[in-house]
Amino acid sequence: MMKYMKRTICICLLATILLLQGCLGAPGGVVDTGKVPPSTRAPSVTEYHLNTKYTYRTQVKEEMLVTGLHPDYLLLASKSYPLGKGYAPKMLVTLENRILTSWHQSEKIQLEARAATALYAMLAEMEADGVTDIKVTSAYRGYQYQYNLYNKYVELEQKGISQEAYQYFGKTYIQTNYIDRGIACLTESDAILVVGSYSAPAGASEHQTGLCVDFITAGMAGELTEAFASTEAFAWLSQNAYRFGFILRYPKGREDVTGYRYEPWHYRFVGREAATDIYFGNLTLEEYLGH
Repeated sequence: MMKYMKRTICICLLATILLLQGCLGAPGGVVDTGKVPPSTRAPSVTEYHLNTKYTYRTQVKEEMLVTGLHPDYLLLASKSYPLGKGYAPKMLVTLENRILTSWHQSEKIQLEARAATALYAMLAEMEADGVTDIKVTSAYRGYQYQYNLYNKYVELEQKGISQEAYQYFGKTYIQTNYIDRGIACLTESDAILVVGSYSAPAGASEHQTGLCVDFITAGMAGELTEAFASTEAFAWLSQNAYRFGFILRYPKGREDVTGYRYEPWHYRFVGREAATDIYFGNLTLEEYLGH
């Protein structure tokens, strides 16, 4: 009887440990927030990639574009699913200067290894199609970098009333709450709301995944604006990025789903299979993952 009771106690303890691991995540997990970002696709998503024929003008190692829908490449980083402070991609590589803006060539701009390979292949194909005015201006950002950047934006928004503030609140709100009252600077709470529409708090930035890049062209004067949507580079990306595993991460008119305003310059690597399904399904990453 005693032997049976000891065995029962051991089994109960083991079950409790396994249950806790399931709730808290295995040791060494990718996040430390207690909330694991979803990385599996919704069962209703049509698998367009199974019937899509891919052609390339350049020498492309197609095996580097596909991921087998691996969860690492479907990681969702957002305000609802923030990454932990200690998260970093498993393998980062430094991007070559030739694809960077001149003012970033003295910096160490990094990207996850497979995403970097896919990026080089995509840019080579663009060049073969005659599109050469495009550079990378941002890629991987660590938690602390994003923390500093976000707080810098909040401070800047409190120094005046920016166009972003007018865009976010509307002219009537600004007129009533600031202009009519003789106030020339946003309050901290309003500044945080404005910044939240175009920049992510630490942990909520996709750049921390090491899987996304921001593109810019020579005619944009060093500013990431919607002017990128009028460029030849954007037109090409809109039609071809999925073939290299990249998606337009924050599409126009989907702000209520993604939580961020339209960013035509921001592209995310998810692997060719997922990118194809998202492209032909006209989905956001959230919708693809069922969130």
